[in-house]
Amino acid sequence: MHLQRDQNSNRVWLFGWAIAAIALIFGAGMAAINQDFSEPDNAMRLVRVRDMLAGQEWFDNIQHRLNPPVGTPMHWAQWIDAMLAAPIALLALIVGQVNAEIAVAFAWPLVLLGGFMFFAVRIGGELGATEGLKREAQWATAIIAALAFPATEKFAPGSFDHHNVILVVVLASVWGLLCMREQPRAGLWVGVALGLAIATAAEAVPLVMAGIVIAGFLWLLHPQNYSAGFARLGIGLSAMSFIAFVALVPPADWGAPVCDAMGAPFLGLGLIAGGIAMALACVPARAISTLWHRLGIASALGLVGGAALITLFPQCLGGGYSALGDDMNTLWMAQISETRSLAALLGDDPGMLLSIAGAAVAGLVAAVVYLRRHWRQPAGWILLGFLLVGWLILAWQIRGTIFATAFAIPFGAWAVVVARRKYHVKASALRALAFAGVAAGSAAAAWASAGEALRARLTDYSVLKDYDFRVAGSKACTTPDAFRSLASAPPGVMLNQFALGAGVLVWTDHSVLSGPYHRNVNGTMTAINALRSSPERGRAIVEASPADYVLVCEAASETNFYARNSAEGVAAEQTLSAILGRGEHPDWLAPVDLGASPLSLYRVVR
Repeated sequence: MHLQRDQNSNRVWLFGWAIAAIALIFGAGMAAINQDFSEPDNAMRLVRVRDMLAGQEWFDNIQHRLNPPVGTPMHWAQWIDAMLAAPIALLALIVGQVNAEIAVAFAWPLVLLGGFMFFAVRIGGELGATEGLKREAQWATAIIAALAFPATEKFAPGSFDHHNVILVVVLASVWGLLCMREQPRAGLWVGVALGLAIATAAEAVPLVMAGIVIAGFLWLLHPQNYSAGFARLGIGLSAMSFIAFVALVPPADWGAPVCDAMGAPFLGLGLIAGGIAMALACVPARAISTLWHRLGIASALGLVGGAALITLFPQCLGGGYSALGDDMNTLWMAQISETRSLAALLGDDPGMLLSIAGAAVAGLVAAVVYLRRHWRQPAGWILLGFLLVGWLILAWQIRGTIFATAFAIPFGAWAVVVARRKYHVKASALRALAFAGVAAGSAAAAWASAGEALRARLTDYSVLKDYDFRVAGSKACTTPDAFRSLASAPPGVMLNQFALGAGVLVWTDHSVLSGPYHRNVNGTMTAINALRSSPERGRAIVEASPADYVLVCEAASETNFYARNSAEGVAAEQTLSAILGRGEHPDWLAPVDLGASPLSLYRVVR
């Protein structure tokens, strides 16, 4: 019977995977075939993979063509580069480099999509099992997950970035926590998954902390049921953190206080948290016979561990962006749409707020209703912990929508199957309407449609039309054809709008000063300050840099942004950005003929 249930579950998640895969291939497949990357991070990941295949050393995390001659140290984990490079290298022997890259651009995210669906369906089934609706909840989870586009978009063909990896490993840890009571060995895999998340990206740290704290509460309330699993979690977390540190960090940097990637602070977090978990699980039963005794011991160890981390790495209290400075925050971060806060979005674009947060709100409401009915069941509380942290990330930066939406899926599926059962028990028009409303409210796609409708009602048509025109023009700047037009110019260093940086590196042999990466402060600020200055001041900045060219796209949003945020009191229309945006140029810049390209390239006349 157990085998039969597993077979049913496999059919369910495979169905959900197939629906999502078809939708994603239909929507992004042609772009992946053309290597037309909508997100610069996907393009930059491919650049890193190519560099690895070309012989760049494992511990060399410098992107040498970004802000040369010093380059830019990247904060991405190279284990993902290796996972992409290996199949590309093998396939290239048969089908050639480009075709191998395209094949992996499909295979990598779609395989990860399978992992996402696998764990989501099982988690949804656990919530449904409390109502005797396990199989129904699994089917509902599969369908809702397939339509959860803020999350599933990260699994579209061409998605080389690490966010899809984080989603899968964190969902794996959620599933492990649900199983840990009956299967203590699951705690080991929870720890390994959390350690791997730490090693993948700094964005995962809040979710890792959520997993550790949730496991601690499970032990605190039911030590007899969770001690064995908690100890294994500590072992897995400590071991994975240590292995990742040794494998990813060069020995020369073992003592460096890196706050945005795997390094000594993240290793310290993994070892201290893992050590505390092992210590608590091994405390003699007589010393933790009451809840207050357990709380006292756990609090003492937690405070000591936290104080140790703060003492050793105080600079990390501000997070990975703490060293950016005011100029980077106001002139660079302000242009990154996904780093806007939820409050800022509420004032700027309430329609988009519905699109990105609607399903997460519905999931939170469903979670409250579920926990009112099943407050003694740990499954709901475990998932709620991750959902709340996803919401905190979303409130801080709207890119957290992928996490909040993902953790809302099982709660939404539970609400759908309960509403469906109520309708079947006693059919009525009201219950049919309630079921339809719950089903629509749980689907992120429905919220996206509602957001578009709200935007259309709140915004004048002419404004929307102008916005769509500007978006289309800006997208034209970052197509492969646009970047290919640069290949005719002799290789050199480009002072460029940062949104163009990754595409230049993918499609040409040129180097760039600017890109959307927070560690590249000097290169990015050099480009920004030159473009927002007068032509005379801009010339001094450009000539003091290694730039051979200036590259802009008149239709890009950066063009107007730098004009509006001019330096030293220069009139907006007199900034270098505005002048180049009008198709004009000072005499120290010589136009380079790119044909019909939307890009404008100028050679620096020194």
